[in-house]
Amino acid sequence: MPTSSHKIRLGFIGAGFIGQIAHIENYAQLTNCQLHAIADLRPKLLNQVADKYDIPHRYSSHQELLDDEQIDAVIVVTARSHTADIVKDCLLAGKHVFSEKPMAGNSDIASDLVQLAEQRGLVYCVGYMKRCDAGVVKAKSIFDDLLTNSTLGNLLQVSAQCYMGDSYCKAAGYIHGNEARPNMVNEANFAPSFLNDEQKPIFARYVNVHSHLLNFLRHFMGCKPTVEYFNTLSPLAHVCVMRVNDTLITLETGEVEQKNWQEKCTFIFEKGQLIVTLPPALLRNVPATIELQQNAEVSQSTLIQVDWSWAFKHQATTFIESVLNIEVDSIISAKEALVDIELAEDIWKKLSN
Repeated sequence: MPTSSHKIRLGFIGAGFIGQIAHIENYAQLTNCQLHAIADLRPKLLNQVADKYDIPHRYSSHQELLDDEQIDAVIVVTARSHTADIVKDCLLAGKHVFSEKPMAGNSDIASDLVQLAEQRGLVYCVGYMKRCDAGVVKAKSIFDDLLTNSTLGNLLQVSAQCYMGDSYCKAAGYIHGNEARPNMVNEANFAPSFLNDEQKPIFARYVNVHSHLLNFLRHFMGCKPTVEYFNTLSPLAHVCVMRVNDTLITLETGEVEQKNWQEKCTFIFEKGQLIVTLPPALLRNVPATIELQQNAEVSQSTLIQVDWSWAFKHQATTFIESVLNIEVDSIISAKEALVDIELAEDIWKKLSN
């Protein structure tokens, strides 16, 4: 088992765009881990990426990589429909695991993975990097203080929106490669069985895009909300109403044809509001922004900015620290990600009723 004085030896499964931009590059900048091995089904891309980041051990499949006994932990960034099976293989091989979200297409598969990690005594984390965003961390601290001190009175309602635009922000500096992507499995095959064939691919898309906001809401509210209502008249637009005790939560999600990424959450108190605006995922070194509105004798609006930083890099640091401190539950643990899938299923069950 790794100790605090041991550099965590990492293996990467997947050398594609997100793997390079959001993960390999960030781990390469950390001093308490080393890039030990990488696997990809595309041999040319595999070697180009390994050369760029000076990764010494290269494998043509994830099974070969998992046979490398020197690897402590594995970063899995593959097609979503393959993620759960590869994560299972990693856990069975005794490796700590970080995977991109969603961890699985339904809660049954996700639950099996969580149980397997716990049985093997392994760290398993999932990529909800917004919890690691420095702006989100600051906003959560402010929110908790507002609840504790009742500075703005009672929390009445929460309003959250995500209108998906372009989150890539013209990311550059990665190797494109000209080899065909590996065959994809239909994501709908992994959707919950209570959905019909038409709903399953829409659910898969919903979980992939909007589970980030579900994760965000649970993080702030401290529990899984109860779902009151859900409707989607179009695959591109959805409205959900949830509640936590006496607090209503409205969640509006959709996909629009625009460059701008619109995602924010407003916590509405009796005497003011806390507004957290989330940046596009690949907008480097731009954390979430915070606005605190206080309605006293004179209304005040305060913008709160934290230092420039990138959620993906903080996420990499969080995973390594989780491996080094295995007895401490991680804020990006798979146990948390499982609840996001369970909540998504609760939402879509309202549609099928």
